[in-house]
Amino acid sequence: MQAQTSLAAQSSRWTMRDIITLAIFNVVMLILMTIAPIITVVSHLLVGGFTALLNGPIYMVMSNKIAKPGTLFFTAVLTGLYFVGFGYANYLLTLAVIGLICELILWGKGSYLHPVRNAISYSVFYVGYSLCGVVPLIFFRESYLATLEKSYTPEQLSAMLYYFETPSMILLMCSISFVGGLLGCYFGNLLMKKHVKKAKLV
Repeated sequence: MQAQTSLAAQSSRWTMRDIITLAIFNVVMLILMTIAPIITVVSHLLVGGFTALLNGPIYMVMSNKIAKPGTLFFTAVLTGLYFVGFGYANYLLTLAVIGLICELILWGKGSYLHPVRNAISYSVFYVGYSLCGVVPLIFFRESYLATLEKSYTPEQLSAMLYYFETPSMILLMCSISFVGGLLGCYFGNLLMKKHVKKAKLV
């Protein structure tokens, strides 16, 4: 009952504090997103799920702290802009669309404080993250391959294309990302119940 009261009293208007919170937490998540491929030895099947697992607790704290529409969309856009800096401009479009889909999943007041819906939308976001290597091959193949050739050897590129162009591998990769997202949010909820809320950080 107390949670329902806090939901009703909560404003959907963003404040400077919300923007700063979004920026700080996203910097941390982007750092982990950069480290994850190194830990997983650039396994294209595992990297999305592993990253989602690592970032899940951080995301859950951030989204519960802000708890306003647009939190996941802005996270998607910031992630896309990060990849634009590395020359992968097409990722921004893919992630922005996925961010909008996630916001539709979270449509309604107080949805960010609903652990199941929040976990599902976060997991969908990481499915989109995994598809960032697939979508450009469909719509921007030549320019995308030209960008990849600058960063990968022919052998590495051939292995990458196997995962990003084989339907069964794409499905498996997205499934792993989705499950990783759910597990990350599960651990994030445990963290909040045991430590974060007790410390009154959310």
